[in-house]
Order: sequence, then C-alpha cells, then structure tokens
Amino acid sequence: MRRVCALLLVVLVTFFLIKYPLYAEAGSPEGVLRNQSQGEEVVNLQMRLRDLGFFNYKVTGHFGSATAGAVRLFQEINGLNPDGVAGPQTIGRLYSLDAQRFTAQTSKASEFLPVSRGGRSSLGVMVDWFTSGRYIFPRGAVARVIDLKTGRSFNVKRTGGTNHADSEPISADDGRIIREVWGGWDWERRAVIVEIGGARIAASMNGMPHGYEAIGNNAMQGHLCVHFYNSRLHVNNRECPEHQAMVRRAAGR
Repeated sequence: MRRVCALLLVVLVTFFLIKYPLYAEAGSPEGVLRNQSQGEEVVNLQMRLRDLGFFNYKVTGHFGSATAGAVRLFQEINGLNPDGVAGPQTIGRLYSLDAQRFTAQTSKASEFLPVSRGGRSSLGVMVDWFTSGRYIFPRGAVARVIDLKTGRSFNVKRTGGTNHADSEPISADDGRIIREVWGGWDWERRAVIVEIGGARIAASMNGMPHGYEAIGNNAMQGHLCVHFYNSRLHVNNRECPEHQAMVRRAAGR
C-alpha cells in the first residue's frame, strides 16, 4: 500500500512539473524570470518594478514584452547587463534598498537634448515612443508643452495611454491657454515641443478633449493626445499620418 501511495505521489508531482513548469521555475529560490514566465513571483516582480517607476501597465502575472522592457530599463539604470531577464543578480538588486528608481535624472533624458543647428535649436528631437519616449514621459509625469507656431506654452500631466501619451492640463490657466492656441477645442494636429527632464522632444498634439479625465478644475473635460515619433492611435493600433507629419515638423524635417 505504501509503495502504491509513493508511486502515486511521484506521478502527481511529475505531472504538475510538466504541466506547470513556469510556476515551478518562478517559485524556486534560484529561479530565473524571463519571457513567458508566469505566476506569483512575476506578480511580485511587476509590482516592484511599478513601485520603482519602471512598469506602467496592469499587473498580470505574465512575463511579456512590456515586463521584459521594464526589466531591461531597470538593469540599464542600475548598472546591470540589460538582457531583460530577471536572474538572481537582477532580483537581488531589485529588492535591495540601493535599487535606483526611474526618474527624469536616472533616465538620462538629457542625452536626448537637440544639437544646435545654427539658429534652429528651438526645435525638438525625434524620440521613438516605444523604445524611449514612454519612459522619458511616464504616467504621472508633468511636462511643459510649447506650441511651435505661436511659441505659447502650457503644462500637462500624462494621465494614461499606452500607444501615445493621454495628457491633461494641470490647471485652469493651462487649459485656457490650450483652447486659445487652438482657437477653441479642435482635432487639429499641431507641432509641439515637449520639455521634460532637460530634453526637448518633437511631438504632435490635438486640441479636442475626449474620453476619461483624471484632473478636475482645469477648464477642460477629458484628455488630449500627445504623439511622439512612431507612436500609434489607440483605436486601430496604427500610426496617424497627420500626427507623424507634425512630429517631423517639430524636429525641423
């Protein structure tokens, strides 16, 4: 009877490890979390990355491309090999008191400062949204936006968005300036410069409030869309030719 029970236990354990290998890997003391890993340890990883400002997405417990990108960025800023794999060294650093947070300073945003072009230094640089832009302008960050044509500026906060930056004016004065620049609420795409962390980024913005809002008393209801180079629309996951044309104009191209 004991042999039968022992054999049955071995069979059950083997079946579990075959069916759920990622969970076993994730939960092991020396486990390595990588693409396609899943389970409680991935949940903890994503939550810690979010706490440090590297992960701005929903915690799912599934290690996908967004998590790999966040791990890679953490590794770069913390002086580790940026391979996007959370091994013992990365995990140890991540949960240590010495872990560097993602900020405008640690993101090295100043590396994106435009080079003077003989009187055209007021233009911005083209920064790819998915590889750099969404990290330079993370959710919750406030940026100064300058309308290229009029030179007027206002402050917005990124309150959401994944394919581009959903943004809202932070005060009633900022909301009024936006409306004056666009001559009323309008879907017109305009070339703008986004200033954040010492960087001047070529961007495009529309002036029509829509959808959700997170900031009240700002003379506007809804949010506005700020696009960087290669950013996309939320509706169809495609680039908007008009926005991309304005991004190039803001970069002097």
